[in-house]
Amino acid sequence: MKPEDAVLASVTVRAAAGWFLDQKTLPRHGTVRAFEDGFRRTLEGLIPRVEDLADAMATGEVPARVALAALAEARRLAEPEAPGGEVERVKKIAESVLAACDHHDTLTGLRTCLLCDKPIRPGEDWEPFQGARVLAEGSWPGRVHLPCAARDLQA
Repeated sequence: MKPEDAVLASVTVRAAAGWFLDQKTLPRHGTVRAFEDGFRRTLEGLIPRVEDLADAMATGEVPARVALAALAEARRLAEPEAPGGEVERVKKIAESVLAACDHHDTLTGLRTCLLCDKPIRPGEDWEPFQGARVLAEGSWPGRVHLPCAARDLQA
């Protein structure tokens, strides 16, 4: 997969997971099943890629260890008979999809704007985004496009 295809796939699946997580009312059963199937397929393809990226890093690298721990949880949630109500289970799978996408982006160096979920392309203006968090020493903050940051400040 070319890097630009990975960014597009990441943005698309993030949008789907975000939409599902934002639902205030229970989606129809067929909708829940369709999203569950899509999220499971995404994890089936994404988990091995993230594992390969983590394995390629030096032993003990924090981003790799964190990614592998998150993948263990994603695998457990993606089991066909994971415990919990259907909608809650699919929400947890959607959260795992978002986390796996984040780890993939971190390990490959791909960057997406945390405010608009669109790729930050080489040469585009961006700034670090910390939100209300205090960053741990040595951690990298997320990034946002400068126009997105300006809009966020106005809101």
